[in-house]
Amino acid sequence: MTKRSAAEKMLLTFSALAAIAISPFVYLRWLDGDMVMASIDAALVVVTAVFFVFVYFTRKVNTAKLAFTIFLSLAIVTIVVIRGQSHLFWLYPAIISFYYILPVRPASIICFIAIMVIAITLLPITGTLEFLTISLTLSLTAVFSYIIFDNYDKTNSKLALLASIDPLTSSGNRRALDQTLENIIADQKRAASNVSLLLLDLDHFKKINDDYGHANGDIVLVELVALIQKHSRSMDALYRYGGEEFIILPLKVDVTEAKQVAEKLRALVEKTTFSDDIPVTVSIGIAQYRQGETAEAWISRADAALYLAKDNGRNCVVVEKIVAEKAS
Repeated sequence: MTKRSAAEKMLLTFSALAAIAISPFVYLRWLDGDMVMASIDAALVVVTAVFFVFVYFTRKVNTAKLAFTIFLSLAIVTIVVIRGQSHLFWLYPAIISFYYILPVRPASIICFIAIMVIAITLLPITGTLEFLTISLTLSLTAVFSYIIFDNYDKTNSKLALLASIDPLTSSGNRRALDQTLENIIADQKRAASNVSLLLLDLDHFKKINDDYGHANGDIVLVELVALIQKHSRSMDALYRYGGEEFIILPLKVDVTEAKQVAEKLRALVEKTTFSDDIPVTVSIGIAQYRQGETAEAWISRADAALYLAKDNGRNCVVVEKIVAEKAS
């Protein structure tokens, strides 16, 4: 079984804590003879326990998150409507948890509806000052939660983007490549399809650095990435695999079509004018994914094809099938 995500762990923790926190109230209300509230609390414990089991075994986090949040908000509002504002305090931590569990937009909608229903319920039975205090504190809790978690989400998105981008070329880095490969192989296990990988290497890059300087060498890398990204199809992503090596995937085609893409790319690089009129060519190795192999084995076959392309004089494209035929 794959490792549980942070979202799974969070939802399992929330549902478990909710069940544990509410359980004593079932007994206490039963002792007080309040069978209505005891029944409601018992239902809450059962439902939160069911959510825990559902998430634990099915791992359908997105479905469970929305259902859990809606159920919890309905339960709190229902209790307040039945028993009045003495049970309102549960809504304050619930509002914060809604924003933590859900994206800010659906969390805001749920909070707005809950606060409006409670405000309408309490208006006829509370004084003006008390009503305003409850309404404003609930609203401010929701607003502050929105601001905090909206900034939190944006910051996390920026950090995730930075963690997956090569700082020089702005292409994907090895971490992003590993994640993409993992996703592709998982998809192939579910439903096999044609997926090819291009391993591209700049020819004589060391000579470029020696003759023109490392600063110009870096500029060439940046310009090459910009060129590839401009002319690549939207389904293809570019990752920096090594110093001057890049991987393009997933090409959702077989090696024959992938070779056509690679040849166009090779010709495009050859005729492009780079910084300081530096001549640039690339060699490209191609490999199609084979069922059951690892990411390392897949890249290794593309690397063998790239090695043959360099051995053939560089500035050319070699398909891994050719490598296999020559070896046999």
